[in-house]
Amino acid sequence: MRRCWTCLNEHDPDEPCVYAVMAAAAPGNAAADIDLFDDAPEGPRLGPVFAAAFESEDACCGEGIEPGEDIRADGCSGWIHADDQCERLAK
Repeated sequence: MRRCWTCLNEHDPDEPCVYAVMAAAAPGNAAADIDLFDDAPEGPRLGPVFAAAFESEDACCGEGIEPGEDIRADGCSGWIHADDQCERLAK
């Protein structure tokens, strides 16, 4: 048994969270229709865009990532800048 980060209760982590299942099935829940990842048939699926919190290396253009820049996961365990040029390089 572990504490679930979704419902903050303890349950088997291999079992679906009852709270998450109920929330997703709620009528009019727009979040149930959101796909967090881009569909990219010709390459990896890119993660959602968010602001970087730390300085890091990138997996695209080699300019590095600075705190506050918009970044996203490249689908291959790396981070890329959330702009058209770097997204094309990642695909």
